[in-house]
Amino acid sequence: MPTSTGSRKPVRSASTIIAGTESGQHLLKIDGYSHTKDKLPTPGSNVKSRSFRVGGHSWHISYYPSGNDSDKANCISIFLNLDDDVDVKAQFKFSLLDRAGRQPARLQKQRVGTEDIDVDTATPPPPPPPTVVVPPSDLHRHLGGLLATGEGADVTFEVSGKTFAAHRLVLAARSPVFRAELFGPSKELGATTGGAVDHTAIRIDDMEARDFEALLRYMYTDSLPEPETTKGGGDAAAMLPDLVAAASRYKMERLRLVCEHKLCEYVNGRTVVSMLAFAREHHCDGLKEKCLRFLDDPVKVREIVKAR
Repeated sequence: MPTSTGSRKPVRSASTIIAGTESGQHLLKIDGYSHTKDKLPTPGSNVKSRSFRVGGHSWHISYYPSGNDSDKANCISIFLNLDDDVDVKAQFKFSLLDRAGRQPARLQKQRVGTEDIDVDTATPPPPPPPTVVVPPSDLHRHLGGLLATGEGADVTFEVSGKTFAAHRLVLAARSPVFRAELFGPSKELGATTGGAVDHTAIRIDDMEARDFEALLRYMYTDSLPEPETTKGGGDAAAMLPDLVAAASRYKMERLRLVCEHKLCEYVNGRTVVSMLAFAREHHCDGLKEKCLRFLDDPVKVREIVKAR
């Protein structure tokens, strides 16, 4: 506002209107959920907490152990109720805890009349994505390539007329039997002697070439060939019994268990008798249990009769 006294700076002022707010907390402990559900099995039946005051008003919590209506019979329902017959706008947060104090990952929001209700378990936000993404190990791929190319191979095997090149250190690391044969006092031909490599092949008897090939593949890659990748058109499943025997021969316990686990998938009315005999001969307790359970089922026994 201009005046005749000269050019003075205008006077500035400010004011703030603050709406009064109050906050509070109430702990409702449900001791014996199953018991309350047994006592109140009908949807809509509820138990009320004692009243408590927040913001100058009286409140209570209603707990429905069988849901507040028939659509929620398999759930629990929890509501915050105002005891006073007045209009109040408030914001609530229910944190649901189990006995261990953990909060289940669930978030729900609903609007009831003039009330905003947040049912929020306060689940922490997911961690930010890593700045460096580490790919899965590809060691099996590199070692598998080493086996496929034969680069650096220092030992050869002859199995059923077929020759295989391999690396002594890999075989020794995977099998104590190979370690003794290749590096022990009575090491086989084909090992290093006097600083040179004797390329005379080590002959493996009583094993098919495809079985030894699968054995080498497992030793390098920790995996077995899939049925469609088996050379010669044979089914990889047909090799499993032979690989169990090979695993026992070379003391490779994990390979034996892998094959036994896969054999359990092939137990049926046509194979259960031979599988049971094999399991007993090779001490495959898991496979034996699978076969015995199959034979305990009358329906499965009828499958055996039909198969014969």
